[in-house]
Amino acid sequence: MVSYAEARAAFARLLREEGLTEEEHAGIVEALNDRWRTYEKPTVTENLVRLAGDLAQRYALRGYDSIQLASAFVCHGRHQDLRFLAFDDDLNEAAKRVVAVYES
Repeated sequence: MVSYAEARAAFARLLREEGLTEEEHAGIVEALNDRWRTYEKPTVTENLVRLAGDLAQRYALRGYDSIQLASAFVCHGRHQDLRFLAFDDDLNEAAKRVVAVYES
């Protein structure tokens, strides 16, 4: 669920920094809203938050980033073809390391 707010914040930043036009921004927000219902959104449980805390400590992640990664990890267990994408190099690197540990 946190991903929606994170995505909208990133889109707004791009708009403020003139990386997107108003029209592009509106289109991206509309696309996110249209697709949002199709995305799996794991429930934030005690176990998920504790996993996120462990990931935050192990990979030096921010709190919300660790929740997103923990959520992806939970979904990966149900969907082997899951792809993780972030606009944060440290978070993407942590995701690769988590998958490598999981698959070994």
